[in-house]
Amino acid sequence: MPRSLLAPVAAVFLTAPAVCAGWDLSDMVTGSGGSTRYHAQPVPEELRNAWPAEWEEEFQRRAHSIITAQARDLKAGVNTYFENEKRTYGTLMAHILGGGDGRALEYLQTRDHQHEEWHRETAGIDYYACFTLKHQMRKYFYFGDLLEPDYRKQMFEGAKRWTAQDPMRRPHYAFKGPKEGWGPDARNSWVDIRSTENLYLMRVTSVYLMAEETGNQATAAQYKRELLDYAATLYRVGIGEWDSENYHGHSVAPLLNLYDFAADIEVRRAAKACLDFYSAAGAVKYWRGGFNGPTKRDYNHAQPFGGSAPNSLWVWFGDHPRGKSDGWESDEVHQITSAYRPPAAVVNLARRKFDRPMELFAWKPPYDATTSHRAGAEAEYAETQYFGHGFQMGSLTGGTSVDGGDVNGFKILAFDAEDGAVALHAVPGSDPAMPGSPQYQKGKVAAPNRVAQQGSLALWLVEDGASPWLWVVPQGVGVSSAGGVTFLECDRTWVAVRSLGASALRVDAAKSRELAENSKSRFPGHQVLSAEGDGGAFCGLAVEVGERETHGSFAKFRAAVLGAEVDLGELDSGVVRYKASDGKHLGIHWNDNPLDLGVWRNGERRDLRAAALYQSPNIRAPWGGGFLQVEAGGETFRCQVGEDGTVRFGE
Repeated sequence: MPRSLLAPVAAVFLTAPAVCAGWDLSDMVTGSGGSTRYHAQPVPEELRNAWPAEWEEEFQRRAHSIITAQARDLKAGVNTYFENEKRTYGTLMAHILGGGDGRALEYLQTRDHQHEEWHRETAGIDYYACFTLKHQMRKYFYFGDLLEPDYRKQMFEGAKRWTAQDPMRRPHYAFKGPKEGWGPDARNSWVDIRSTENLYLMRVTSVYLMAEETGNQATAAQYKRELLDYAATLYRVGIGEWDSENYHGHSVAPLLNLYDFAADIEVRRAAKACLDFYSAAGAVKYWRGGFNGPTKRDYNHAQPFGGSAPNSLWVWFGDHPRGKSDGWESDEVHQITSAYRPPAAVVNLARRKFDRPMELFAWKPPYDATTSHRAGAEAEYAETQYFGHGFQMGSLTGGTSVDGGDVNGFKILAFDAEDGAVALHAVPGSDPAMPGSPQYQKGKVAAPNRVAQQGSLALWLVEDGASPWLWVVPQGVGVSSAGGVTFLECDRTWVAVRSLGASALRVDAAKSRELAENSKSRFPGHQVLSAEGDGGAFCGLAVEVGERETHGSFAKFRAAVLGAEVDLGELDSGVVRYKASDGKHLGIHWNDNPLDLGVWRNGERRDLRAAALYQSPNIRAPWGGGFLQVEAGGETFRCQVGEDGTVRFGE
């Protein structure tokens, strides 16, 4: 009987591994070539989001392309030092599904490098590093029947010892610190203590699953409470590591483990609720293989398919003319072997099946609010997101982080027939390899900066009148200038950039060459445009975006932009006013507090403190309300999570 259908009684699993009996490769994969199908272990019907048959066919084709790409080459062995399995384990599992020669399964059971040291008390199995834990769960619960019986028993016995009591900060025999490093030799714990949101989820879901599996009921109960509290907080303040290009998929994978393998139905409902929220949050920013800003922990990825978020979301949402052939992360195998599919309304949201243009307002929480269960936390960021017919522009009132920060505060995605979407990156800084967040480094962003946005208009100021400005855009984007305005021509979208107290934006051959010669750059095939402030108290940019539906042609858009009126009379006080040719007014009044920034839209000041997790016609979630609703393409999804973590769908 599949383990997912067994009664949720932890005491059942006391003496032997209880993986899905008889679940072998012929159950996991059927068909061949274009008709290949990858199967999940069954889940209760109440936990399934219904999909049309054609969506499932598309999903299976995408899954097959990923498995084929990952199974193409198999390197000898696996590096099991610390957390180095975080990529290889996922690839090995994909190779097994791809019909490998047996070595992948052998490598998946390789004795860990620290089996006699760090993992002596857990039967030599690595239950420490969070990135390893994520894969260990799917290896045990999904692929368990393929493992050697002695190895599977070893995993069970190690897990039973590991969860006999809470492994978090449990004194470890290998502790010899404190010292630099993240292993138990440096941190006195039986499990990785790092608590970025993605690592937190890898840890708490894995401890829960193995405590439940091995009958350690006290630990299972403790971590069940932790998981339900996380779900309750998520639905009140959102994701602390919000919309991360680099980590979104790494948070999804452990939630899939919980959804697929937990025995307790309340825990599985909470896992589904979390996945529904993560997929909805991803659908707001994902578009045609790209991922728009603003973002937390962006790691300066070019688009499309830049980083964990667009890679993982493409598995569910597709909507790209070609897809991707290589360079995958290691988490896609979790999605491919999971029964979870996002709600139909969320898929329609990702595929823009709603009336456009549409504007969305959102709040974002402090980084640790969700993982520390601070359901009463106040918002830290205010976001504006505008969906045009062929582009998407997003910003934070607080702009891009300064020294040591990790937030990218402005970005544009534009439709591209061949590449899906192209991303236009910009920053008040001088390093062309880092046009997004400073990624914890100093000197990458000139000074504090603020953005006011109204639909397709944005005013961006930096509190440094001599600041450099950079735009990093694909080489295929056309660049021209007229009347002191620089124009960017995309496939069916046009962007006008007018400097405010700065030189005009121009293609910078030296910076473009610097970017091309930087072996660590994430932006191959891109060109750099630069400008420099005149030296006053502030300088900045006015950005206006047009498209066929609003202007008809690039010539008409250019004429309209050149007819706009700009008032720079109070620039030294951080005040700029812009009047577009269509009569739309936008003003920015500097404030050191981003949530008190003066954003004046058509003569009225926007109240930045009257927002929500999401506020738009198509996705709504009140701040602190524990409720999410998505409507798109004729479908509606609703979920309510109580303060105690109780989940109700469709109410």
